[in-house]
Amino acid sequence: MIIKSVTINNFRSYYRENTFEFSKGLTLIIGGNGDGKTTFFEALEWLLDTAHETKDPSLISEMRKSELDEDEADTMSVSMFFEHNGEKEVSKSLTFEKRNGVCQVTNFAFKGYETNGAERMQRKGSSLIDVCFDAFIRKYCLFKGESQLNVFNEKEALRTLVDKFSDIRKFEDYVAVATELEAKSDRAYAKECQSDKKISQRVSELQCKKEHLGQQIDEIKCDIRKQEDVVSTYSVKLEDLEKHQVTSESYQDIKKRIDTQREKLAKLRSMTMVRYNTNLLDEFWALMPYQNVFEEFQKKVSALSKEKRRLSDLDIQEKAAAKAKKEVVDELTSSLQSDFTRLPWYLPDGETMQEMLDEEVCKVCGRPAKKGTPEYRFMENKLREYLEHKSQELAAKQEELPDTPLFGTQYIEELHSLSISFGGMTARDISKKYREVVDKLELVARIKRDIAEKEAELLELEDEKSRLLIQADGLTEAMLDKNFRDIKGFYEQRDRAKNRISDYRERLVKVQMEYDKVKEEFEQLNPTTGMAKVYNRVHTLLDKVMRAFVNAKSENLRRFLASLEERTNSYFEKLNKNDFRGVIRIVQTASDSAEIKLFSSNGTPIKNPGGAQETTMYMSLLFAISDLTTLKREEDYPLIFDAPTSSFENFKENVFYNIIDKIQKQCIIVTKDLLEVDKLTGKKTLNEAQIEALTCSVYRIEKQTGYN
Repeated sequence: MIIKSVTINNFRSYYRENTFEFSKGLTLIIGGNGDGKTTFFEALEWLLDTAHETKDPSLISEMRKSELDEDEADTMSVSMFFEHNGEKEVSKSLTFEKRNGVCQVTNFAFKGYETNGAERMQRKGSSLIDVCFDAFIRKYCLFKGESQLNVFNEKEALRTLVDKFSDIRKFEDYVAVATELEAKSDRAYAKECQSDKKISQRVSELQCKKEHLGQQIDEIKCDIRKQEDVVSTYSVKLEDLEKHQVTSESYQDIKKRIDTQREKLAKLRSMTMVRYNTNLLDEFWALMPYQNVFEEFQKKVSALSKEKRRLSDLDIQEKAAAKAKKEVVDELTSSLQSDFTRLPWYLPDGETMQEMLDEEVCKVCGRPAKKGTPEYRFMENKLREYLEHKSQELAAKQEELPDTPLFGTQYIEELHSLSISFGGMTARDISKKYREVVDKLELVARIKRDIAEKEAELLELEDEKSRLLIQADGLTEAMLDKNFRDIKGFYEQRDRAKNRISDYRERLVKVQMEYDKVKEEFEQLNPTTGMAKVYNRVHTLLDKVMRAFVNAKSENLRRFLASLEERTNSYFEKLNKNDFRGVIRIVQTASDSAEIKLFSSNGTPIKNPGGAQETTMYMSLLFAISDLTTLKREEDYPLIFDAPTSSFENFKENVFYNIIDKIQKQCIIVTKDLLEVDKLTGKKTLNEAQIEALTCSVYRIEKQTGYN
C-alpha cells in the first residue's frame, strides 16, 4: 500500500483545501509549534477511524465557520488517494450549515472508490479501509510521539504478533488435539488395566497417585505463572523507574536543597522582624541621637545660666544704687526746708504722739501742753504730719512698680539640674542604647543582603528543578516523589517473587520426577489382556506426538523471535550508522508478552539508553514488523510518525532522515526539526543547508500571518 496524496479541507487549522503528495520513500512535513503538525496526524486518524462516526463540530475550521452567512453551508473533509492492488480513494466528510448564528453538522459521509480498469466504483469507506488498511496493521503504522513507539507495552502484544505473522497459531490447535487424545488414551489404558485382576489394585493406586501428583504439578505451574507475572509486572515498573532513577535522585537532591534553603530563608526573615515604630518608644530607639543633642543642650544651659547670673547681678546693682540715691535726696530736701535740723517725721512715732495729746504733756521735753496751747497744737501738727507722711509713703509705694526680681521663675536652674541628672551614668547608658540600635540595624541590613543572596540561590534551584522536569519526559513532581518511594518496595516485591519461583521450580522438579516415576511404572505394567497392551502402545505413541507438537511450538516461537530480533538489529545498525548502538534482544516474558532490551557488545544491559538510541531501537522494531507484514501478506504498508525525533541532537537529524529515505519503505514523518529561529525577529525558517543535504521530499507547513 502506497499513499499517493492526502487532501485536508476545512479541518481545524487547515483552512480551505490543502493537498500533500507523497513519494514511495520518506516525506517530511516540517512545522513549528502551532503550525498544524499534530492536526495533520489527527486528520489522518479521523479519516482512518472505522469504528466511530465522529461528528464533532470542533473538527471544523473556526475561520471557515466565521465566514459563513446565515443558512450558508460548506463541507469539511479529509480524503486519501492510495495504491493497493489498484488505485483507491477514501473520503470522510461533514457538511455544516449556519443556522441562527450557530454552525451545525447536517450530514456525515464516508465514501470509498476503487478503480477497476477504466471503471471507477464506489464502495463504503469503512469497508475499503478495513480491507486495505485494517485496524491491526494501523496499530503498527501510526504513531503519535516517541512514547507510543514501543509496541510491546501492550500486555499481549507478542501473542498478537505471533498469531498474525507466524504459523505458531496452528501448533496450538495441534497441541490441544494431541493433548486431548493422549489423555483419552491414558484413561482407556487405565480402564482396561483395571479389568485385569492381576494388576487392577496396583493400577488404582498408581492412577490415584498420578492424578494427585498431576494436580500438584498444575498447581505449582499455576503458582509459577502467577509469580512470573509478578516479576514481569515489577520488572517493567522498575525498568521504567530505572530510566528515571537518575532524574528522581537529582530531583530529590534539588528538593532537599530547596527545603534547606527555604528553612534558612525563614530563619533569616524571622531575624529581620523588627517592630521599628514600637521600638522607638518601648525600646528607647528614639534616643539614638541623644548624645549629640545632650551635648548641645549642656552648652546652651551653661550659656543661659551664665547670662542669668550676669543680668541678676547687674539688676541688683542698679536697684541698690537707685534706692540709695533716693534716700540721700529725701534727707537733703528735709534739711534745706528749715534753719535747723528737724527731727525725722517718724520721731516720735504716731502712737507716741497720740499718747502725748491724750495726756497733754510733751514727753520729749517733759513740759505740759494743755489743749489749745501752742505746744498742744504743735503736737497735733506733728501727728498730722506723721499721718500725712505715712499716707504719702503708702501712696508712693502703691504708685511705684513692685520690686520684683528680674527672673521670676527657676526654669534655667531646673534646666541646669536636668543637665546634671541626664549626664554621667544616664548619658553613658543612653550612649550604649545608641550602639545597640546601630548594631541591630547593621545586622538587619546584613541579613537582608544574605536574604537577597539566598533568594537568588533559591530561584536558581527552582530553575534547575524546572529544567529537570522539562527533561523528565512528562514526569511530574508527584510522580518523581512516588518513584523515589516505590523503587525500594518494587525491588523487594520482585525479589520475593523470584525467590518463590525458585522454590516452586525446585518443588516442581521433585514432584515431576515422582510423577514420571509413577507414570513409568504405570506404563511398564504387564497386563494380561491383549486390548490393554494395544491401549498402552497407542498411549505411548500419542504421548510422543503431543510432546513433539509442544516442542515444535516452542521452537517455532524461538525462531520467530530470533527472526524478528535479527531484522530489528539490521535496521538498528542502519539507523545508527557510525554511532554506538549496542545489540537488541527481544525477550519473552510471562503472559505471552515480550520485552525489547538493549545490551552492549559484552552482554551488559544498557539500562538508560539515550533518547535517540531508544527511539531508533523502537523504530527498528517497527520496520522489522513491517517486513513481516510484507512477507505474510505480500503487501507493504506506510509508516506514519508524529514527532518521533524530539530527543535527537541536531547533527543527527540529516543522517537519520537520509537513512530512512534509503530504506525501501514509505514513511511520513511530521516534525519540527530542521527549523532555525531568527534571534532578532523570532521568525522560523527552514535550515536550507540541512534541507539541501536531504534526499527525501519535504513539506513546510506554517500558520498564516494574522490567523487566529
